[in-house]
Amino acid sequence: MPGSRGQIRVLDAFLASTLVFSALAFTSLLHPAVTPNKQEELGALGSNALIELDENGTLALLIDGRNWASVRESLKLLLPPGVSFNLTVFDEAERPINNSTISNGGLLDRRVMSVQYLCASQGPGSNWYLLRLQLAWAW
Repeated sequence: MPGSRGQIRVLDAFLASTLVFSALAFTSLLHPAVTPNKQEELGALGSNALIELDENGTLALLIDGRNWASVRESLKLLLPPGVSFNLTVFDEAERPINNSTISNGGLLDRRVMSVQYLCASQGPGSNWYLLRLQLAWAW
């Protein structure tokens, strides 16, 4: 059957091209493009996380106590799993006061959204802090 050899090659080429296009479609689903709307969503997620953490004064208490590990863990709980963050806390003179990294991973080679938040402690010697939260999608 001389004609069946050509049919098999056509069928083989069709299956190979289907496999390649399926792989490309699947990879684009795994790594969606970061659009400006996604970047704005990062800013909203970061602001909401800081507001929620500061709602009852918890954030200022953690900062006053220099409890950076608890701040990090709280942000890990409040932000979605696909978001990387880095937080820097500044005092009234705008000097960084956190002596350890408040982060859940690196922000290298990613599009970063920065959110600033002003937090005040409620004690007798009330202090205010400027928080700079940098966020990026982990994928």
